Amino acid sequence: MLRMFSSQDLLEMAMHIEEEGERFYKLMESKVEDENLKRLFNYLAVEEQRHALTFKEIYSQIEKEGFISAYPDEEANKYLHAFVDSQVFIDWDKLSSRTVWNLMEVLDLAIGLEKDSILFYYEMEKYIPEKDKVVLHEIIKQEKAHLSQLTEFKKGIKS
Repeated sequence: MLRMFSSQDLLEMAMHIEEEGERFYKLMESKVEDENLKRLFNYLAVEEQRHALTFKEIYSQIEKEGFISAYPDEEANKYLHAFVDSQVFIDWDKLSSRTVWNLMEVLDLAIGLEKDSILFYYEMEKYIPEKDKVVLHEIIKQEKAHLSQLTEFKKGIKS
C-alpha cells in the first residue's frame, strides 16, 4: 500500500529544507569575496527564512483545521528529516572546512541544491493527497524563483 504524506508532513519537510537553505546561503555569503554574490547569498538567505515563515503560517492555518500526519510519532518525524537530508544533501563538514571557493563552484553548488530541492518536491507529488497539492506547488514555485535568480547571476558572469 502506498503511504501518503499529509500537508503537515510536507510542510515539516519544507521548513527543514528552507532552514538548511538559509544556513547554506549564510555560510556561502561568509566564504565568497565577490560583493555582488555576497548580496545575492544574503538575499537568498533572507528569502529562505521568509519561505520557512510562510510555510509555518500555512502549517498553523492547516493545524487549526485539524490535520493528521501520516507519520504522527516522534520517531517518524526524525525519519522524515533524515529522508529530506538524504535527498537534498549538504555536507556541512566539507563546506565549513573549505576556505577557498571559486565563484563558479559556489554558484554551481547553490544551483545544484536548488535543483535537488525542486526534484525532491516533484518526487513527493505522488505521495501527496490531491487536496494538498496546492501547498506543494507553491513550494515548488518559490524554489524555482531561487533557481532562476542564481542562473541569471551566473549568466551575467559569463557575459
